[in-house]
Amino acid sequence: MSTELPRTIDRFRQPEYTGENRCTPCTIVNVAIAVVVSTILTFPAMPLGIAFFAFSMAAIYLRGYLVPGTPWFTKTYFPDWLLRKFDKHEMPTATPEPTDREPEDVLSEANVVEPCAEIDDLCLDEKFRSAWHENMERVMADGAEKRDLSRILGADESELEFEEHDSAFIARIEGRRLGQWESRPALIADLAAARELSDRYDHWDDLSVDNQSRILSGLRIFLDTCPECGDNITAEQETVESCCRSMEVVAATCEGCDARILEVEQTE
Repeated sequence: MSTELPRTIDRFRQPEYTGENRCTPCTIVNVAIAVVVSTILTFPAMPLGIAFFAFSMAAIYLRGYLVPGTPWFTKTYFPDWLLRKFDKHEMPTATPEPTDREPEDVLSEANVVEPCAEIDDLCLDEKFRSAWHENMERVMADGAEKRDLSRILGADESELEFEEHDSAFIARIEGRRLGQWESRPALIADLAAARELSDRYDHWDDLSVDNQSRILSGLRIFLDTCPECGDNITAEQETVESCCRSMEVVAATCEGCDARILEVEQTE
């Protein structure tokens, strides 16, 4: 009897809509519905209203919503600007500040990118490409992710923890999120590039961490081989489903290990 109840509760749970995946708009709508219906039920029979409210709160806590189809309803009828505020599928990018340097300007001044010879676009400097790959191999071989990241963030390496999900690689200290990447290879690429940029660009350490993050993530679009498995990287358009919304993204992914290197939401 003692083990049957937890098993029943576990079968009732929907992890894709609870915890960090909980859709806040869904929860707000369902709690409001539960309050209204419970209030109505208390008029003919107060115990019935109280029982329904308790059941509703348990269902919302365990399943993420009370009314079937709520996630579809919010994605379809709620404005995107509102859903974006509550979206748990966070793109690992920072909001630019007025004092931030544009990534293209910094990379050009550091001689990291240059005009392509045959097309009207920017290409990666071959010397930087070589140094970048050497640094990635060094980070991988030394297992230096925590050491390098703690130095950049000014954090205590012993307290830094990594948490990996299907769609995110997160750095935390005491449960507080310090940074997020699409994958461990994406983090390795950023740390390796930061090593080289600190030597090439005199004002690198004067930039904010968020500004550095924007520059490094933008640089990943020039990667052609995966830092972890060494296979080619392909870019394609995908539809990504999150707790609250669907979005079109351009995704760069390692062919061999399926690691996501870069994911950028398409905007009209």
